Amino acid sequence: MKYEISFKENDKGLEVNVPSCISPVAILLMGDIQSNGEPWINLIHKVLKGESSYEECTGNNCTLEIKKDITKIIDNYSEDEEECIIETIELKKIIELWVRKINNI
Repeated sequence: MKYEISFKENDKGLEVNVPSCISPVAILLMGDIQSNGEPWINLIHKVLKGESSYEECTGNNCTLEIKKDITKIIDNYSEDEEECIIETIELKKIIELWVRKINNI
């Protein structure tokens, strides 16, 4: 995995720490995906397999603009419209790791 990801359990549940360059990923995981990554992974798979060249989805906190090589994640509620660009395959790995961790606590 390209990015260093760490997890910490606290009284609110599981918290994820990601590098600041991809900080919207943490908001996506803890706010939108929580324990069910399937809808998000399905859209990513659709693009990675070439069934679609672009998918967009909006959750409670973030919007994803998914392309085969990169995905833009936009924090819908940040004052500065915080966003990041991450490799789509890396985002898929992070989501899958998050779901495994959250479902095992």
